[in-house]
Amino acid sequence: MKDGFAERFEQFKTNKSTLEFIVNPLNTNTNEINIEPFGIDAGSLQMQLLDLKTKDLWSGKFTELKSKLEVQKCMHIAQHKWTALKEIPRVEALIFGAWNSLPECYSEVKKLAYGVLTIFGSTYSCEQAFSSMNIVKSKVRSQLTNKNLESCLKLKTTSYKPDLIKLSNGMQSQ
Repeated sequence: MKDGFAERFEQFKTNKSTLEFIVNPLNTNTNEINIEPFGIDAGSLQMQLLDLKTKDLWSGKFTELKSKLEVQKCMHIAQHKWTALKEIPRVEALIFGAWNSLPECYSEVKKLAYGVLTIFGSTYSCEQAFSSMNIVKSKVRSQLTNKNLESCLKLKTTSYKPDLIKLSNGMQSQ
């Protein structure tokens, strides 16, 4: 079991620089970043990162982000203000706020950041849809056609809520 976990999480070790890029893009070596899954031009990425590092306004956003993430938690823990930890803005909100503040001239850098930030969410969505498909298409329902399976999956994975009152008002009661 231990070997299984080590093998499964080995990819995190090899992509450490890519994952660290999200919080600390200013000190990232672009040669160590895995850009293949995101369809990013390496030359444009390097030029945009160099430009980002030279502009104080934009590089300050990430210096500020890193300090906010580290200092706030340490300060509250040292003062034993455990309830104040809930008042700190969520890490995700701070990270997305920093990346959303960048202008579109850093499109390749933002594309890489958003690609890395959405890895886990999209994996969760895929796993959830696959699990729903396994439930819908069980041995009992083996005669289910692909079209019907697709319809069942759409019903299972969307959050559609019909307006029952409006629908019932349109029906003639007996």
